[in-house]
Amino acid sequence: MNATLTLPAPVPAQRPLPRMRLVFLLWTGWGLFFGMRGYVNSWLFGVPRQPQPVWILENLLDAYYWALLTLPIMALAMRFRFTRQRWPLAVAVHALAATATALGCVLFNIASVAVLEPGPAPPFSGYFRATFYTNFQWYLLLVAAAYMFENVRRLRDREVQAARLGERLAQARLEALKMQIQPHFLFNTLHTISELIHEDPDAAERMITRLGDLLRLTVDNAQAHEVTLAQEMDFLEAYLEIQRTRFNDRLEVHLNVADDAREALVPNLVLQPLVENAIRHGTASTGGFGVILVKAVRVDGRLRMEVHDNGKGPQRPERPRARQGVGIANTRQRLEQMYGAEAHLELTHCPIGGTVAAVEIPFRATAAPPPRVAPLPLEVAA
Repeated sequence: MNATLTLPAPVPAQRPLPRMRLVFLLWTGWGLFFGMRGYVNSWLFGVPRQPQPVWILENLLDAYYWALLTLPIMALAMRFRFTRQRWPLAVAVHALAATATALGCVLFNIASVAVLEPGPAPPFSGYFRATFYTNFQWYLLLVAAAYMFENVRRLRDREVQAARLGERLAQARLEALKMQIQPHFLFNTLHTISELIHEDPDAAERMITRLGDLLRLTVDNAQAHEVTLAQEMDFLEAYLEIQRTRFNDRLEVHLNVADDAREALVPNLVLQPLVENAIRHGTASTGGFGVILVKAVRVDGRLRMEVHDNGKGPQRPERPRARQGVGIANTRQRLEQMYGAEAHLELTHCPIGGTVAAVEIPFRATAAPPPRVAPLPLEVAA
């Protein structure tokens, strides 16, 4: 299987304009702010002119005129942008639109005043000259607001695209790291089988059978970056049975997994490289009887997994990292990729001899642990 990187789908274009409800809410606040100006001046500064409630209504009507035109003006701003090639057309269009909007505002206000305050209507020419510049400014502010919303949307889209691309790159990296682990133990197992074919055909046949079980478990979880600890232990048991056959029962294995830890989610194939490293540098290096202990326990919201061996152990405290080969280095990278600083992998000297490989990750569990396959005949510590 080849790890492929699929680029994220483009983010669908979103409407850069605000919703109509928000527009009317903002303009209502604007209308009330200016409509209460007479009351504020009278209460705070003693302005002699008596404020009237109709002023609030007139300012609200003026605000709602602009509220109705806000989205059309913003849409026009998006249609005719001030680009390098089209800025003359944009200037002409927006100049005419701003003039028409200002004219419409004058006519609307004169009509509303005539309805709310019966009496002589204010002269059109004087009212137009007094309010034209202000109305023109409001039009330009709405055009600027449209560009602001558009820029915010583009920035958000770029962030979403970057996040999706980063997620895909991380998935591709994890897939590549996992693909390195699977052939690694497979080639080692086939090499051992080739050595046993002529020396011990029965042992070679048992290893081939167990290898089939191992490959079945591998295929079942081929697409998963995380599996339950119970599934990981099933795979590890099949792998350890192959190793016991290889060492002709000179390998003793103890598995001690807490019941409340079996449902935890762990990286797929996280323990096999640690066990392989323990066998290679522990049991195989001594040539005698080897003991492997695998422990898993839940502690304070974290899952701690340990692999102990009875080898010679590192000669100096700084030597443990020298023991890590492709599998350990790969596992360390995968943990960093998946959990960042929340995951730890350490190789330490055991006081009673040998080496301890310990992994700590945040404890996360599925709703219910999946059913286990039939366990292989291994000695399991209570």
